[in-house]
Formats: sequence, C-alpha cells, structure tokens
Amino acid sequence: MAKDLKQLTKSIFKVGLFGFGGGLGMLALLRAECVEKKRFISDDELGTAVAMGQMLPGPFVPNYCEYIGYHLFGLRGAIAAGAALILPSFVVMLVLSWFYLTYNTLPGVTQIFMGIGAVITAIILWAAYEMGRVLIKDIKGIIVFFFALALFFLKFDPILTVILSGALNIVMEKTKSFKPVLLAIPLLSFDFKTALELFGIFLKIGAVIFGGGYGAIPFIQNEVCNLRNWLTAKEFIDGVALGQLTPGPIAITATFVGFKVMGIPGALIATLGIFLPSFLMLMILVRIYKKVSGNTYVISFFSGIKAAVVAILLSTGIYFILLNWLHPAYAVLGIIALIALLFKKVEPIFLIMIGAVFSLIVG
Repeated sequence: MAKDLKQLTKSIFKVGLFGFGGGLGMLALLRAECVEKKRFISDDELGTAVAMGQMLPGPFVPNYCEYIGYHLFGLRGAIAAGAALILPSFVVMLVLSWFYLTYNTLPGVTQIFMGIGAVITAIILWAAYEMGRVLIKDIKGIIVFFFALALFFLKFDPILTVILSGALNIVMEKTKSFKPVLLAIPLLSFDFKTALELFGIFLKIGAVIFGGGYGAIPFIQNEVCNLRNWLTAKEFIDGVALGQLTPGPIAITATFVGFKVMGIPGALIATLGIFLPSFLMLMILVRIYKKVSGNTYVISFFSGIKAAVVAILLSTGIYFILLNWLHPAYAVLGIIALIALLFKKVEPIFLIMIGAVFSLIVG
C-alpha cells in the first residue's frame, strides 16, 4: 500500500489512544496496525525497530514508532510518529491529574480495565504467534527464542537478554557447528528556574535510564519526593497508578509530576524532557545502522534480537494470562478474543472497546 505520512500518523495515534497493557501491549497493537492492517512495514522491519528501540534509554515504544517514521519519511516522519503516539496519553493524563489533584480520588475508574486487560492478553499472544511465524525461520532462530524465553522467565535483565540473544546468533552463524552453544544455553505564571530544573531532571532520567518506563520510576521518585518534596509519597504512587491506567508508555507519569509542579506548562516540559533524549539518540543510531546494515555480523545480531522479541511477547502474554484471566468471565472473554484474532482477523482496537463495555456489564 502507498505509504502516506498522514495515514501513518493516524495509525500510530490509534496505538497511542488504545495502547493499554504497557509496552508489550502497545507493540502488539503497533504490529496489528502497521504490519497487518496498513502494511506500512514488514514484521522483519518491525523487528529491526524493536532492536533499535531496545538499545536506547528511555521508554521503548516511542523509540519503535520514531524509527518506523524515520525509516519511511525521514526526520519529519520520526517527529510525527513520536508526537502521535504520546499525544493521547498526555491529554488523558492531564485530565486525570486535574481530577485527582482536585478531588483526591478516581472512583470506579479501574473497573473497565479488567475487560481491557483480558483482551490485551489475547492481542499479545496473537502478536507473538504471528511474529514468530515470520521472524523465526530456522533452527538457530528456535534456539535463540527458547534461550531468551528461559531468561525472561528467570527474571533476567531484559536489555542483557536482548543483547545476549543477538550475540548468541552471531556465534551460531559464524560457527560451523553450534552444538557447543547448545551446551551453554542452560545458563501558569511561569517560573523559569523551576521550569529549567524540571526539564533537567527528566532530560537526565530520559538519557540514562534503560529498561523502559518502569526503570525510570525509582529515579523519578528520588528526584521529586526525596530531593525536592514536590510530591508526597502517596501522590507519587497514585501518579504511577494513573500512568498505568492511561494508554501509552508508563513514562507518561512524568506528565503527572510536571502538572503537579507547574500545571500545564510543567506537564509539557516534563513530558518533553523524558522523551527527547532517546529520540535524539535514535536519529544518530539510525544513521550509523544505515552504514553498517549490510555487515554480516550486524545482520546476524539483529536476527537474534528478532527471535528474542517473539520470546518477550510470548512470556508477557503468559504472565498476563495469570494476571487477567483468573476470573472465569474474563478468561472466556480473553479466549474468545484470541480465537477472533487468530481465525477471524478482527480489528484489535474493536476488541479492546468490547472489553471495556464487558467490564461495565459484568461489574
């Protein structure tokens, strides 16, 4: 299909609007929208986007989207894709922040997310299956997949798991016999001073924190609760909870902090600060990648990472089963959603809306 920037922006905006379930839920939706439905990119290209995004600090999913935008339309595409993804969660977080800080409560807001969680679980499992069929092409891919899957279940560091998966594939590619590898696997009045301080805090955190949005949480807490007393411990915990309730990356918690400190200008400043470093690094990394992408070691490394991405999705889907399908009614909903995705090619976002309505009906 013809690649149109406006259409890509709309698709990524939808991912940002309905992207519940954290980074892996958003990745599954991103694949459904940009690979399955619109065919902007292939599964292989999405795997490269994930590999790039995983190697950078800051929230992962904006990195993926910005890479896709850059790959298709250059710098303007990267900016448009990143903004489209973050805008929905930014607006929702602003509204929730105002409501919470005005009334100190969010009555009944979590109820609808039970059905959404059940459906997101199905979407993640479906994405793992579909990406696995495309990206795992030989015995080496199968070995890397199970290697990464084992490490994820053992709670091994995700960044190191991805890097080790790429390295493992290089070893197998460059070793005539990879049997030795198999033996090794078991292992509004504006305060410029505060504004600059706020921006600096989140710029610093966005530049050095790996592990996705969750990795930034303790560092944000230390900066805004312990060192500055901008938020109480309870307010911060509630802000993180709001980040979980909104679509989009968990790092949108920065918006809540900025809103508490300086209102809407503060929300904008904090949000820009936490997402900007990885965007700039991605632009540099893409340029480097284009120069070395034909190198056999680079190709092999990225092949290993792509197999690990499938393992990430599957392990998260299994974990979400234990989290979201314990209640019989939601288990049935999730299984029906999975069947619909596998055999009927139903629009995932439509299923998410059904999940929300289902939650309100079941109560």
